This record gives sequence, structure tokens and C-alpha cells, in this order.
Amino acid sequence: MKWIDKMPAANMEEDREKKIGTKKSMDSEANGDNGFADKNRQVLYEDFLDIIRDLTDVAHKIAQVEEEKIIAVSQKRHELLEGFMKREQADILKLRGLDQHRIRLAKGLGWDSLTFSQILEKVNPVQQKYLKLLFFELEQELMRLIQSKELAERIINVRIYELLITVERKTGIPYDNTRTVNLDEGLCVNLCDRYI
Repeated sequence: MKWIDKMPAANMEEDREKKIGTKKSMDSEANGDNGFADKNRQVLYEDFLDIIRDLTDVAHKIAQVEEEKIIAVSQKRHELLEGFMKREQADILKLRGLDQHRIRLAKGLGWDSLTFSQILEKVNPVQQKYLKLLFFELEQELMRLIQSKELAERIINVRIYELLITVERKTGIPYDNTRTVNLDEGLCVNLCDRYI
């Protein structure tokens, strides 16, 4: 399959670790001349940076799960899906919690209801450079997540369609044009009683 060739290489984790090292050195630069007058605002700003990094990491993890799901389904290893779903659900809950925290921090900084590009206009040049990098990395991970999720859904739908056709052929259960079970037909009574 051609799409497997487009899957991210295994060395993405190494590249990610290098970026994290670069980010930490930039942290001291970004926090050194931040222009915040009071200590409380400084703490809020640093927490905001941490939340953006955490959001990026969680989006990365969810995208990885989606990509693993794609490979498993394409190889007809459906027994692995439940484990992927559990990991994904836990990470999605974490993502939601982090986003709620990001919203609270943005409000504390006076950035509530501002887009990322509007936030960049409100900060000094050093902060702007650093925040721009963080926002870009977050955007890249979210785009990767969206693409992986869409591909996984398409492949899963194909597998479901194949399963429906197999069931139809083996049991004689009639389906309509949208591939849904026609419950008015008497042939599906045994299957429906057992599995519904």
C-alpha cells in the first residue's frame, strides 16, 4: 500500500528529543527578557509555555496511536484496536484538561479570546520568536493528528464494509443500498437475537 510509504520514519523520536533540547535552551532566553512587571504574571507566562509544550506532546502521542491503529487495521490485526482505543481515550481526556488549563492561563494573562497570532502581537520580540516556534510545533502536531485520524477512519470504514459483505454472503442477511441491515426480513432473526 502506498500510504505506508508515507508513514513517519522511526527516527522521529530522535528528532523530537533534539528539538526538546533546543527548546530548553531557548526557554532561558525567552524568560530572561520577558518584560513582565510582576512576578505573578511571570509565573502565569511560564505556565502557559509549559501548557503549550504539554499540548504538543499529547497531540503527538495521539497521532502516534492513530498511526499505529492504521498499521494494525491495514494488517487486519483488529484485536489490537481495543488497546489503542483505551490509550487514545486517556490522551484525549488529558488533552481536554490541558486545553482548559491553557484557557485559564490565557485569561490570567489577559489573552482570553485571542488567537495565537493575536497573542504574538501582544508580546515583546523575544517572546514572540519563542511563542511562534511553540505555536508552530503545536499546529504541526495537530495537523498530523487530523490527517492520521482521517486516514484511520477511512481504513476502518473499509474494513467494516468488508465485514458486512462477508456476513451478508455467509448468512444471507439482506442489506439495503447503504449497507445497513434490513430488520424487516426474517432471515436475520437468529443473528440479531444473538448479537444485538
